[in-house]
Amino acid sequence: MCEFYVIIPIMITKSHTLSVGIVGLPNAGKSTVFNALTKKSVPAENFPFCTIDKNVGVIEIPDDRLDRLSNFFKTEKRVPSAMTFVDIAGLVKGASKGEGLGNQFLSHIREVDVIMYVLRAFPSSEIVHVYDRVNPIDDFEIVQSELILKDIESVDKRLHSVEKTARVGNKESQLEKEALEKVLENLDKGIPVIDMNLNSEENSLILDLFLLTSKPRMFILNCKEGVAQEDLDKWESELKKFVAGNEEYILRVDVKLIGEMDNPEEYSELLGYTPMAVNDVIMMAYKRLNLLTFYTGSQKECNSWTIEKGANVKEAAGVIHTDLENGFITADVVNVDEMIDVGGWVNAKDKGIVKNHGKDYIVNDGDYIVILANK
Repeated sequence: MCEFYVIIPIMITKSHTLSVGIVGLPNAGKSTVFNALTKKSVPAENFPFCTIDKNVGVIEIPDDRLDRLSNFFKTEKRVPSAMTFVDIAGLVKGASKGEGLGNQFLSHIREVDVIMYVLRAFPSSEIVHVYDRVNPIDDFEIVQSELILKDIESVDKRLHSVEKTARVGNKESQLEKEALEKVLENLDKGIPVIDMNLNSEENSLILDLFLLTSKPRMFILNCKEGVAQEDLDKWESELKKFVAGNEEYILRVDVKLIGEMDNPEEYSELLGYTPMAVNDVIMMAYKRLNLLTFYTGSQKECNSWTIEKGANVKEAAGVIHTDLENGFITADVVNVDEMIDVGGWVNAKDKGIVKNHGKDYIVNDGDYIVILANK
């Protein structure tokens, strides 16, 4: 058996797989958000259904620790971690039945991990509202209702199939039937799956349906200078009632402004406050995806990697390369800032702050990891 220490990763297999889908009504600001996030030019003209095909962008996650690690090693190559954003065309009433190319758009939503609702909170005589009014709460209800209707369709279809085997005494089918009936009853009341009180077994039984309303949510109230503060306060308060438990994932953002400004601090004196910036939106999405970052590095290459919280070090090895996960033996781990503070890897080992762990070690945010694996 040949063993080797792996510091320099070979290829990414999982870091870019988690994605955020940007949804809302036409002309809510979805494509403008996407353009600001990705600096990638996609259509954002002033008419409904401009975005017909989904647009996908991979976004660098801001990371001061990676900058520090790269400077410490004076590395030749800096490789940041990233997440994927998907710009999904505007939904309208009837989307669940195919209105406004709805079925195509809803299938795009099914593929993402988190839904970012962009809700228009400003009037404009130049940018038309598809329903000729401004009420972000009504807009949210329209979009969520369409997702619920599509989920009802999916659950109802599965239920008809499961009932046949449940009638002949199949125990697993009976359990699935009961779970589906519970979900369907709540959906009929307008309750999204994410707000249902489902136990772990029930969640497991419906997992492969990939229900649209089971996805975690975040919210962008797209507002502009001049919108009455009392209106914004009222809308945000009402939205919080709808999404109890997700209040921290509501951001007030001038979507057009974030695409134009490089330094938010420059606008502070002019506006009287520091406006939300692109990095604020990215980091909110990072938090909503339940991610943490770990590191590998050398003079040749420094990398940050993202993985969901709760993952073990063997799974983290798989993010770097599947061979490392398959051949995993053990891992040496130290906090990246602590390692740099004491002058590097050798000093960190001498001081005893590098710890050796087996496959069940749960990775912490900020870990610098060296994997020992079979070749």
